[in-house]
Order: sequence, then structure tokens, then C-alpha cells
Amino acid sequence: MKNHSHENTLARATRLIHSSRGFDPARQEAGPVNPPVVRASTILARDVESFERLSPYGTKGTETTKALEKALLEISTGADACFLHPTGLAAIAGVLLALTKVGDHVLLSDALYYPTRRLMKQLLARYGVSATFFDPSAETNAIIAQMRENTTVLFLESPGSDSMEVLDVPALAQAARQRGIVPVIDDTWSAGWLFDPFAAGCMVSVQALTKYQCGHADVLMGAVLCTAEVAERLRATHLTLGQCVSSDEAWLVLRGLRTMPLRLREHERNALKIAEWLAEREEVAEVRHPALPSCPGHEYFKRDFSGASGLFSFVLKPEYGDEAVAAMLDGMELFGLGASWGGYESLIFRKNMREIRSQPWPHDGWLIRLSIGLEEPDDLIADLAEGFARLRGAAQGGA
Repeated sequence: MKNHSHENTLARATRLIHSSRGFDPARQEAGPVNPPVVRASTILARDVESFERLSPYGTKGTETTKALEKALLEISTGADACFLHPTGLAAIAGVLLALTKVGDHVLLSDALYYPTRRLMKQLLARYGVSATFFDPSAETNAIIAQMRENTTVLFLESPGSDSMEVLDVPALAQAARQRGIVPVIDDTWSAGWLFDPFAAGCMVSVQALTKYQCGHADVLMGAVLCTAEVAERLRATHLTLGQCVSSDEAWLVLRGLRTMPLRLREHERNALKIAEWLAEREEVAEVRHPALPSCPGHEYFKRDFSGASGLFSFVLKPEYGDEAVAAMLDGMELFGLGASWGGYESLIFRKNMREIRSQPWPHDGWLIRLSIGLEEPDDLIADLAEGFARLRGAAQGGA
């Protein structure tokens, strides 16, 4: 018989490994390490009383999806509930729909995931919810000053998934709470591991499990973790919208979750080496990596984060035009042209930040976003170096 008296003192990585295991010695003599995949739409009840009290159905989850929820809660320091969604964007939509109504205002970082901006402007605006996108490089007090009497949600993303600004989340969350505003953070960049949103004062943490939690670029899924203060509102909307996930995919995320801390350390090591190399390149105007002192909000990163993930960006000098940048990216051998991140493979793509930002963007050149995978970093550097050669060649040929 195991002694569980020390469970509260175990490290998070240890709790993660031992949470939601398939074998339960309290009720089994032997069993599998991993929980089984339970697929179900119809779930039967024992009797009328049970059926009418529980109203069981597959959309409310199976043993497999509940095992994933339990594991995510196990490694969170302050969440009281967890709800799984079919994508990260679906999770964001569920939160915003649950926490807003006609006439409400949402204050959001201008550095957020672009589909969140689209959701606010195209869907919630039709339902009478207004939005303001604040400059993530602004002083914290200037951001707080944009909170209104009808602001119900403060939506943060730190660092921003393209431009990498890091926010003073504790100060912003505290100010929001004092005004009766729900502080929400898209915590996908840190995978809910490298940053503690609930210790920072957030009430809701949204994570795209598609990324590091899965880690193998073969699942779409999102999670909402929250405090008890807003859990029932989120639960009701989750049920009303019919949000649910496949047990097979939940099992894959749970499997990937076990090795996530190890993978994140390697992603961090590889990405930082490449970021430092890029900072010396003459073609580069700026490298946006939160662990570099030059990155906006670096002081908050040092204070609030336990490490970095593999996603960062750099900005090319403005003399490199569209065709030259396309020539650079088209010839990549190890970097795939892809918009996701957090998998074992490295990805690259470009963005014109001035087209998507509401607030001024300080650069004229293309932003190049990199997701650094688990390849040997020297090989990735060589691939980038060849890309820069194509960039220069195409720029000179077009001059």
C-alpha cells in the first residue's frame, strides 16, 4: 500500500507523472500505467434517481477526458475547475461568451493571438460587446486607466505570441479585481508550466493544448482552468455550447503531458541559442525573445517566469522586401512553413504586424516568427544562415 501523506510536498513534475495513472492500488491488484481510452456518447445510469440527478451524456466527459482535466488541475497551483474544448480558439470563445453580455466592454492586449481579435470584432461586436486593444508596451498605469465602468473582462496574453511583449500581469490582474473585472490570460506560450497565472491574480487561464502539452503536432484541443469565483458561469456556457473533446485525443494530450517539462527545457535551450545568434546578424533589426534584455517587458519575464518556451520572433530590416523574404522562407529545409507551434518540429512564417495591430508597431520590416523544435540547434542555425544568403541575394537581384 502506498503512503500518500507526502503528496502535497511533491514537486510539480513528480505530481504530473503520477497524476491520472491507469493503475489504482486502492481498487486494483494490477492495472495499466496509462488510463484506458473510454469512448462514449450514451452513458447509462444505474436507476431513475441517478439518471435524473446526473443526466449523464458523453458531452459531459468520459473517464479519459476527466483524467486529463485532473492532471491539468494537479499541476496548477490555484485552479478549481477545468473545462476541455476542441481547440484553443474554442476555449477563448467559451470564456468570452460566458463572461460578457450586451453592453459590456473587454480590454485586450494588442499583442494577442489574432483569431481572438477576429472573434471580438466579428462575433462579439454583433452581440453588443465592445473592445479596446491596449498597447502592450505602454506603462502599466496607462493600461489600467483604460478600464471602464462597463469593462467585465481584462484579456491578457504574456508574452504576445507574435511580438513577444511581456506584461506586468500581477499589477494588471490586481487592478482588474479591484474594479470587479475578471482577469483572463491566454497562457499558451508558457504551457501553463513556466508561469503561474493564478499566483499572479488571474481568475481564468486559457491554454491551447494543441501546443506543448500535446507536443507532437497531431491534436487540436484547448483547456480553460479557472477559480471557483467564475467556475459555474464557465461550466454553464461550456455545457450550453456542447463543447467536448474526443477521448482518443485527450489520451494523446495526457501522454504528451508526461514529458512536457523535459521537452520545454530543450525547446528553451535551443531557442535561446538561436535567438542569440540572430541578434548578431546584420539583416536583423531586432530579436523579440523574452529572455533577452532587449525584449519589451524583460524585467517582468525575469520576475514571473521560471523559463522560456521555444517560440520567439525577429524583425528584418526594412530594405528586405516581400520577394526577398519569400525567397528566404521558400528554401528552408528544416523549418516548416506552418502557423502552429509547440511540436517537436521547427516552424517559420512571416507577418506584417502593421496590418494586424490596432496600436502603432515600431518596425517597417517583416516579422519572422520561429517555433524552435527539438532538432540540433546548430543544424537549424545552418538552415537559417542559408536562408539569409537567399534573402541578400534576392534583395540585391531586385535592386
